[in-house]
This record gives sequence, C-alpha cells and structure tokens, in this order.
Amino acid sequence: MLDLHKLDIFLRVVREGSFSRAAESLLMTQPAVSQHIQDLEIHVGATLFVRERRGVTLTPAGETLHAYTLRILRLVTEAENAVTDVSELSSGQLSLGATPGVSVYLLPDMIQGFRAQFPKLTVVLQTGITPQIVGDLRSRKIELGLIEGELDSTTTRQLGVLALEEVEQFVVVGPKHPWWGRASVDLGELDGQSIITRQVNSQTRIWLDQVLQQHHVRPKVNAEFDNVESIKRTVMLGTCLTILPTYVVAHEADADMVRVIPINRTPLRRTLKLIWDQELLFSPVASVFLRYLSSRFPALEMMLQLPAK
Repeated sequence: MLDLHKLDIFLRVVREGSFSRAAESLLMTQPAVSQHIQDLEIHVGATLFVRERRGVTLTPAGETLHAYTLRILRLVTEAENAVTDVSELSSGQLSLGATPGVSVYLLPDMIQGFRAQFPKLTVVLQTGITPQIVGDLRSRKIELGLIEGELDSTTTRQLGVLALEEVEQFVVVGPKHPWWGRASVDLGELDGQSIITRQVNSQTRIWLDQVLQQHHVRPKVNAEFDNVESIKRTVMLGTCLTILPTYVVAHEADADMVRVIPINRTPLRRTLKLIWDQELLFSPVASVFLRYLSSRFPALEMMLQLPAK
C-alpha cells in the first residue's frame, strides 16, 4: 500500500524541482528525502524522477503517480472535512501569512473574534512581504495568505487568488503639515512634496512608484521605513506626508494626531486578497476560519461557495 507520508514528500519534490529544496521546505535532510523517494520507487517498481545536475523532472511513471497523488491527498482532506466537527476538537491549528498592514491592523481583531467562538483552536500568524507569503504557501509553511501586494502570472502559478475588498489609500499628514486643514487634495499636488514611504523592495513601494509615475507625479522621498509604525510616528512629528489606508491610522485620526485626506478624482486603491494553494483543499480549521471571515468579506461565501458544516 502506498504510504501517504512518502506521497507527500514526493509531491513536495515535484513542486520544488529538486531534492535539496524539498528537504529545506520539509525541514528534513536531503539524504532522508532521497531515501523516501527511493523507497517509493522500489515499492512501485518504476523510476519516478530523472535526476539531473540542476534538479529533477518527472518520468512518465512519475507523471502518472503525480496525478494520482493529487487526487489521493485531496480525497483524504475531503474525508477529514466530511467527518470533522471543529467545535468538538480538543485542539487544532491554522497557519496564516499576511503582509505587514494586514497583519498588524486587520487580522488581530478577526483572529480574536474567531477564537472567541473556537477557544480550543490556535491561529499562528506570520508577517512578511508578498513574495515571502507566496513562498511560504508554496512550501506549505502556511495554509492561507492575506495580502495587499500585487501578483503577476508567474507568482500566481498554482495559487488561488480571491479579491476580498478594495482598499482606498489616503494622504496622511501630521499637525505641523501645511495641509492639516485641507478637506481633499489632487494627486498632482503631491509633486515635489516631502513623503515618507516603505522600503524600495516592498510591494507597497513598487505599487506607489508605478502609480505616481503613471500620473507624472514626483514627490521627494525623505525617508524609507520597513515598519508602518515608524512611518506614522515620523509623519505625526514632522512636516512630511505619507499614503496609507484608513485602517492603519484609525486610532491616530480619532485622537486628532493625524489628518486623513482623500484624493480627488483619481483615488488610489489596492486590493486585499486571499491566496492559497490550489492543489490542496482547505483543512477543516481553515474552512471554518474562512466561513467566519465571510461575514466581513461576502466574496468568500459567493466565490468559494463554502459548504455549511
């Protein structure tokens, strides 16, 4: 009988394209991964991979087993979902990944509300930029990702992507800024303005630079931070502006520590997205978590058509 653990390792080697990368993602040694694959090949009496210096590719027998492995592992998850009553579990865990703004300002309240309903379940949240979240999904370090970063066709290979909601971005200034009393601004007015932004390699910065270049707007970047709290504090104390969604500065705006200013005619918007591995079904805990979030994001219920438990 085929060993599910070995099939899982086989699937990881297929996805990573090498024994070494599969071993790294599985937190195993390369010899251990190689031994599991050899055992599997002996069991089925066929060579599953063509070994090359730069990695491995599937043989015809490997292609056949790969197709069955996906079906087998999906069926196992289907069976688990069909019989599991999450509310009766003594323990359970969901691993999430999220980009910084989502992780710090949106997810804590959602996770707290979810755990109030399911106190025996644990949610593990990892924060990273979009490429890190995608990588963690591919290596199965996390099961779900919530991001605002943009994705290209190469990035989304094997990933499911669901737009949850549009997130408008606003100009944010502190009390010392000349725009403190403004009700709105035009995008063109940002030209030449001193601005605080995220670091160059972040998806937020890449997105912002592209949008501003499209409108021929060239602000003066005075500082770059990899931490949104640092950006907020610098703006509150100085005369630079920044661009952020309202959920990031809601507390400070209520306390009159910053002013949130809408942009006329050409509002800046990003999309909050759920991403997941399309080759895998959601675990019972993930399914219940998504169902909980569907009250906040109707797109989950409509597009994923989550079955009722």
